[in-house]
This record gives sequence, C-alpha cells and structure tokens, in this order.
Amino acid sequence: MNKPSLLSAPPAGLSRRSFLEQSATAGAVLAALPASRFAHAASGSGPLKLALVGCGGRGSGAANQALRTDANLKLVAIAELFPETARNALQNLKMQHPDKVDVPEERLFFGFEAYKQAIALADVVILATPCTFRPMMFEEAVRQGKHAFMEKPVALDSPGVRRVLAAAAEAKKKNLKVGVGLQRRHKPGYLETVKRVQDGALGQIMYARTFWNMGTARAMVARKPEWSELEYQLHNQFYFAWQCGDIHLDMGLHNIDVINWIKGSYPVSAMGVGGAEVRRGRDAGCLYDHFSIEYEYADGTRLFAQNRQIAGCYNNVAECAHGTLGSVEMRNDRNIFEITGPNAWKYEVEKPLVNPYQKEHDDLFEAIVQDKPYNEAERGAMSTMTAIMGRQAGYSGRKLEWAETLASEKVFHTPILSLTDAPPVLPDANGVYPLPIPGKYEPL
Repeated sequence: MNKPSLLSAPPAGLSRRSFLEQSATAGAVLAALPASRFAHAASGSGPLKLALVGCGGRGSGAANQALRTDANLKLVAIAELFPETARNALQNLKMQHPDKVDVPEERLFFGFEAYKQAIALADVVILATPCTFRPMMFEEAVRQGKHAFMEKPVALDSPGVRRVLAAAAEAKKKNLKVGVGLQRRHKPGYLETVKRVQDGALGQIMYARTFWNMGTARAMVARKPEWSELEYQLHNQFYFAWQCGDIHLDMGLHNIDVINWIKGSYPVSAMGVGGAEVRRGRDAGCLYDHFSIEYEYADGTRLFAQNRQIAGCYNNVAECAHGTLGSVEMRNDRNIFEITGPNAWKYEVEKPLVNPYQKEHDDLFEAIVQDKPYNEAERGAMSTMTAIMGRQAGYSGRKLEWAETLASEKVFHTPILSLTDAPPVLPDANGVYPLPIPGKYEPL
C-alpha cells in the first residue's frame, strides 16, 4: 500500500510542488531563524524543556502524558488565555510530577501572543488550544526551531491546512519532530488490523463505513455576568464550530483518518447532508448535531461517514471496511478488531493494555531523544482536509471536489486577536445562533 501524500489526491489536484508554491508566503516566514536555534535532539545536554500552550482537558492530559515518557523532560512554561485555567492545570501537573514541573509565575504567559513567549523557552511544545489557532502556533514553533505535538484537528479551513503543510515541509528541513493527536495510529489493535487489511485480508475493498454517533459530548459552561460574548464562546469551544470545526471535523476526523490510512490515499470528492435537528434554540451553541457524508476515492471506493450528537439515541463509534473477501470491524473503546471471511481473525488484546494517548507521546519523545525521522504533520493535515471537505459538503449540500476544496481561499472566520474583538457569530434577540443553511451556504 502506498504511503498517503499530496500526490495521492486526484490527478486534477494540486501537486506537492505547486501546492507548496501557493503557500510560499507562509513558508517564507518559517525560515527566519538560523539552524543554530533548532531544538536539541538528544539527551546529555540537560533535560528537554517542555512548554504547554492551551491548558484545557486535552492540553493538561497531553502534558501529563509527555511527562510520563522515559525522556529527561521538564515543563518550564505555560501559555493560556485564562489565568484560572492555567493555574489549575499547573497545580494538577505539579501534584502528579513534582520533580518535572518548574513553572514559576514569571513563566506563566497570558493572552493571544503568549504562545510565542512560551515556545521561546522550550525545546518541545504541546499545542492544545482550539484548532482555529493551530496553524499560526505551529508556524511559530517551526519558525523558532522547536519540536511539537499538535492536537487534532490541525486546522479549521483550507487556508489553515495549507499553512500547516508548508510548516510541516519546513519542519522536515529543520529535522524537527512533530506528533499529531490521532492516537489510533499508535494503538496495537489498529496497527495489526490495518496491516492485515493492507496485506489483502479483505481482498479488494469496495466500501467503508464509519460512525461517531453519541449523545451530547460535554455540558455547556454556564455564562457568567462578567464575561463578554467572546469570553463565553471561548469557554465553550466544543459548542462553537469556529473553534472546534463542528462535530464532523472534531470527532469524525479520527474515523476518517483510519480509512485514509487503510486506503493509503485521500478522497477525490465528498457529498452529503447535515443539520441541527435537536441542537437549536437559546444557548445551544453554533454547530450541527448530525452529518452523513459520502466520500469517494480515486479507485471508486466509497466511505460513508456518520456523526451525531443527540441524546437518547443508539450510540456507535466504529470503523468498518468491506471487501470482496470479507469485512473488518474496529471498535476503539471496546478493543474489538475483527476480520470475517476466509481470512477470519480476531485481535487478542495485548497485556498489559497499551494506552494510545500515552504511546503517541512515547513514540514522539523516543524520536526526539534518538534523533529518528518523525513528522506526522502532513498526514494529520491531509486527513483534517478530508473532514473539512466533508463538513463543507454537509453545510452546503453541494458535491465538492478535492482539488477545488484544497485550493479554496475561504476562511472560516475573521481572526480573533484579542478579547475585545467581536466574536465570529452573535446570537439573535432570543439567544439563538445562526447556522449554515444547505442550498444557501457557500462552501468555497
């Protein structure tokens, strides 16, 4: 199976060279620092210095996992918008790793420019803010010559994906190691199952199905009187698509990435439906509660991808593929990986159980310490782009082609640069936020 790349896109799509030429402006900025500023790659020169940018649940979790690796590592800086969030995270990390956390008050940085200060003090940075900020922060990490772990999704729109891809190419030139939080790629059950499928256990794959159907993911944070509208939205990132990308990108990306991994390529088109059947009304946020997207790959294989966040319904999180010789079902939360047909097989769960959230950090820091090639940014960006194309198809009701979507200049929202900026969406007089209307929404 061929490795996924930009050239795996449809023949009419952009080549790697022409695509990166379009991102020349972003890429040119990244070369500003000399090679002497690159982060050190091996132990022996003191502990690796870690910075955490974004201290929510996933950021704190990622920092905890990084500090649990075998690397000689110390957390030295934190960047956050909200001081209370940063100090709570710091307190928890100190309790778990008293000898590996050294972040005095002067190395707590706050505000929209804080990430630059934290990155400057580190060898490795964890980027775990809402994904709308990911491209500019990854660019800065690469510009400063620092290794990085990026939570997924890595971008919110096509211009953001192009910025990440340009930065990923520059990171390779600088020998920087980059991890992306698509942890299924590090889970033994997936690794063994995908290898068997790629080796032909299913014969020719005809179609695939993915599901991330669940109830409401998180309770909404109640509005405080002292908060502005923007602060309220920033405290509820998973209820506002301008921060999380909507549920097809935020959740469905994991499933979609598995099928891209199996296929060794990316879809050529997407079409489908989406909407807000239940998530509507006052304080419901601003994102859809369901998507059903059909992707097509260059060889005609289809992927039918469902996402839903509606309480009281049948829940299902799985990736399935069907071929001429059989089928495979993969269920991450239950550690079920099973192939049916003449090559029937069932994964015997490893003991002790491997935590893929931990393993992705183990693999990244092993690559840093041993100076092994390691850069997950390109495939992370390309699977992100796949889900963006699906979301835009669902929002608009149009069939979208890979090349035109990848090249789109449409930005999801105007940049947010301070807490005094106007939020990208505003509620009406009844507290209801506007949603994209299929048939009227312009996707590109």
